[in-house]
Amino acid sequence: MKVLHVIETLDFGGAEKVLVDLVEATRGPMSPAVCCVKRSGELAARLHPSVPVIELGKGEGNDWRLPWRLAEIAREGGFGVMHSHMWGVYLEAALAARLAGVPLIHTVHGSYMAYPSGAVARFKMTLRHALERRAAAWHRRVVAVSEAIQRFLVDDLGFDARRVETIHNGIDSRLTQVPHRQGHTFITVGRLAAVKNQAMMLRAFAAVQREWPQARLNIIGDGPERASLEALAAGLGVAQCVHFMGFRADVAEHLAQADVFLMSSHYEGISIAVLEAMRGALPVIGTRVGGMPETVDHEHTGWLVDDNDEAGFAQAMRDALVDPARSAAAGIAGRQRQQREFSLDETARRYLGLYAQREA
Repeated sequence: MKVLHVIETLDFGGAEKVLVDLVEATRGPMSPAVCCVKRSGELAARLHPSVPVIELGKGEGNDWRLPWRLAEIAREGGFGVMHSHMWGVYLEAALAARLAGVPLIHTVHGSYMAYPSGAVARFKMTLRHALERRAAAWHRRVVAVSEAIQRFLVDDLGFDARRVETIHNGIDSRLTQVPHRQGHTFITVGRLAAVKNQAMMLRAFAAVQREWPQARLNIIGDGPERASLEALAAGLGVAQCVHFMGFRADVAEHLAQADVFLMSSHYEGISIAVLEAMRGALPVIGTRVGGMPETVDHEHTGWLVDDNDEAGFAQAMRDALVDPARSAAAGIAGRQRQQREFSLDETARRYLGLYAQREA
């Protein structure tokens, strides 16, 4: 069976990495292709050369031609299933699949897109939700990557619960580095954006670093908040202890040299960065938001604090430094949990089952 994956881009990001891993894990039983409605991006290079990548060059905003273009690609390419990813392509892909007469699976990787305040914005959001509920009745399944997202889809957006199921993200458990750690290095991986709330992380780290001068923080990732975060680190007096490393292809190697992974987001689904940290036997300190409680077992594989709880975040960091043996044990438990519950093999198996279903 040929499967057409639809996404905006393959720029560096969690959902994009999930798509690439899923394509590679199902290549063989399926014949996948990827359609990037805007442009491809750096993660396209991770796909096998046999996987076609189609770029449509869409600009920002809605494009009424897109559903017809996607439908034409699906028909002419002989695709048996369309699999769309993220909210930005959902309505267009749903209409395209209906026009082409192929079943659609849509994966919701994270929170709903932000809308500005005001009556006009509320009207647009209400209309879009109504269209999404209608679209969900047309196709095979809406997949949430966490139970928290599944509850949101059913309880808040009004999706038919019979059409929604949770498939946790998974990663290849075999890809890891042998740890060679020092005892006082924190690390985080992710886009430098407001939703990730790295500013709170920096303030918490500064409080801890005053008590533990040897503590270091490595920040892997880039984004619109980088300049302000660098200025904040300087203002807090920790610029020499915080290393902004940009996007890296060797994340696993840096995880192996760190001791504790940090995730300070206002929202997360099932974070690939957190799963990669768990795979590398790192304990995780994170915020109790979205799918994080489904991923991190509090006080067993790491520590969870309330959203934006700077004091609690700093205290968890102190606890990790004070008792390195406990931290190491939490990291080992996290690796076992990742292998048991968040493996790429299991994720691929679940999706293959959806692709193979006969009912529309």
